[in-house]
Amino acid sequence: MTAQRFLLGAATVVTALLLQLTVVSRLPLPGAAPDLLLVLIIAFALAEGPMAGMVTGFIGGLLADGLSAHEIGRLALAYAVAGYLTGLLHDETERSTLQPFGAVALGALTALGAYAVEGILLGDPRITLYPVLRAALSSVPYDVVLTPFVVPLVAGLVRRLDVDPLRRL
Repeated sequence: MTAQRFLLGAATVVTALLLQLTVVSRLPLPGAAPDLLLVLIIAFALAEGPMAGMVTGFIGGLLADGLSAHEIGRLALAYAVAGYLTGLLHDETERSTLQPFGAVALGALTALGAYAVEGILLGDPRITLYPVLRAALSSVPYDVVLTPFVVPLVAGLVRRLDVDPLRRL
């Protein structure tokens, strides 16, 4: 089962990153664009728990860092923290319909805050109050809008891996 989960995570992270770079970032949206990769990381955290969220966030963030113009590791740390914290909301029982929306908003704000703090500590001149607030007011709502498309898809794929293949026959 572990190899299947790894392959699922790897395939979805690479797909989300490619879609982010080729489609989402080119959309003519006012403000910052939605972060499809972050929503995917939060979806894995909600489906599998904090450790899966942290690992998926770190690996996805590291891949995104390699394709960005900032220091390697900044997104990896921000996404890992967001994945871990939202993974704490993982619950095996039935959850509220609104919980994923709140979790995505919380995760997006956490990642943005961690990225901003890292930028301040590293002396990044692009990190000022205005761009951070602008990103919070534009990117976070876009991420929440992606929630009903990404979170149920990931939850369904993870549940499908949990089903015993012999029981399907």
